[in-house]
Amino acid sequence: ERARGRGEMVHGDVTLDVIKTAGSWAEGLNTYQAQKLRPLHEGPTPMPHHVTRYEKSREEAICNPITQRFRDKKVEKELSDWESAGVTKTLNKAWDKQLLREQHFDIVTQRPKKGHIHEVPYKQRLKPPSLVTANHVSYNIISTLGEHEHHWAPPGKRPPRVPTPPRKEAHVTSVNKPREFDILTNMYREHHAPRFQWEAEQARCGVVDKYWETHDFDPLTCSYYDGEKEDFYQKRLKEMLLTQGTNAINKLPPTLAASESLMYDICTGVVKDPLRLRKVVDQERQAIVNRAGKIGAEDVMRVRGDAKRAKEEDMSVARISHQRHIDTVGRGFHIISNQTFDLHGEPHAPRTKPRPGLWEARDRLAAAG
Repeated sequence: ERARGRGEMVHGDVTLDVIKTAGSWAEGLNTYQAQKLRPLHEGPTPMPHHVTRYEKSREEAICNPITQRFRDKKVEKELSDWESAGVTKTLNKAWDKQLLREQHFDIVTQRPKKGHIHEVPYKQRLKPPSLVTANHVSYNIISTLGEHEHHWAPPGKRPPRVPTPPRKEAHVTSVNKPREFDILTNMYREHHAPRFQWEAEQARCGVVDKYWETHDFDPLTCSYYDGEKEDFYQKRLKEMLLTQGTNAINKLPPTLAASESLMYDICTGVVKDPLRLRKVVDQERQAIVNRAGKIGAEDVMRVRGDAKRAKEEDMSVARISHQRHIDTVGRGFHIISNQTFDLHGEPHAPRTKPRPGLWEARDRLAAAG
């Protein structure tokens, strides 16, 4: 306890900080060994308590499993008194909550409720209790009668009957919407004459449309029923008769129909079909014009490509300093084969561009500007 009071660490009966608090290292080790060899109990070691079967049977026989009561009458009486007091206290508390949250009178018998002995009786001071204080409707919710018939006041002093509000017009929907046509009189309820005339006109137009869908050509007279359509057909027939020979050429194979021998005589040069010949000549001229435009676009693209390629090559040459080429040639020999340029050929052409002088740069600016 003294070690714990001083804030030292204690594990069982051994003080772990005994070496720190000792005067010397040897004294701390001796004290530590003595603590570990100290006996657990002072004097003789007590024998452990052996639980017998008799003791366990007495614990089991404390309560009767049949009657669910304690065999000791004193314990049973104390427990019964405690339960009775607890039940009374719980019931009183529940009754207080009920009176706090509900009405203080019975809504059926109109009589005040009786509480426990500590409750202050409720007294109606203004008027006898009624359903008026319990709801916000103008009738008795128990008998479903109005206040002029079922009320706590005498008949002469009861509230007057609430007048019935006027009936609201029903909200018209697709279900309860009134029908426009009366199936008994076979007439419209409103504007029957103009609506009947309009329906008759629509029916007549429908019949006419269906008639003309199936009656277009008369097989007996070999003519169309519609006069305008017949006149257009006759006019078109005359035009087709005038170009019947030309139309016959279109029925030939494509290679024969497009041959030049059917358009003009290659020996005499006499034109046989000027329309088709003119069409072929226009197609060839348009092809030449298109090809010329394409050739011009190709020339422009080629010039642009050459300029771009020259620019890229110039930029690649100008990217490396010309001094590197001068240093390589100035040695006079190849750095790998150690052969001189005089005996074994001149050095390779430079892939660099020398820096222009002041006068040459001025000429270039003048030419570009």
